[in-house]
Amino acid sequence: MAENEDADLLPTVESFADGVDVVDNVYDQPGIETLEGRMGLLLQGEEMQSHFIEMPQGMFTPEHAHETESIIMTLRGEWVLCADGDRRLMTAGDIFHFGSGVPTGYEVPPGFDEEALLLVFKGERSDGSRAGFVEYLTEEMNPHLEEQREQGTPFTFEDLAADHPAKEFAASLADE
Repeated sequence: MAENEDADLLPTVESFADGVDVVDNVYDQPGIETLEGRMGLLLQGEEMQSHFIEMPQGMFTPEHAHETESIIMTLRGEWVLCADGDRRLMTAGDIFHFGSGVPTGYEVPPGFDEEALLLVFKGERSDGSRAGFVEYLTEEMNPHLEEQREQGTPFTFEDLAADHPAKEFAASLADE
């Protein structure tokens, strides 16, 4: 992807002072559509970075591990966190941590009122550049997820069997 095309997919970062960068309004930043939701880089520090994930209603991401640990805060909406087959409702203001190599899943049942917006903090940078984040999503992650889908991995509630635990948990929330 050309550098000028990448610019449309990256936030505008203001260098407020030496060593201080600011991104105005994380809610309006550009992102890249993936099977796991719309993702966009926010800031990169020397040894860390932050990005967002906006997950649409009906999205299902099975438990999967990441190489690095993360702290994730729910900024908007509701969604379901899955770990070790257990499920927990997450709402705006909730925050959680997972360690490196720990599988977690993310679900937004169709009956939820709005998309969920998550703010992700990683203790390591995914790449040495902002454009590298875009390249990772478009050239590595998206093709990998599409290949998984072609091999039968579900990415929406519509893809799940009627008795799938995610659907059963979502139904139990609707009954409350």
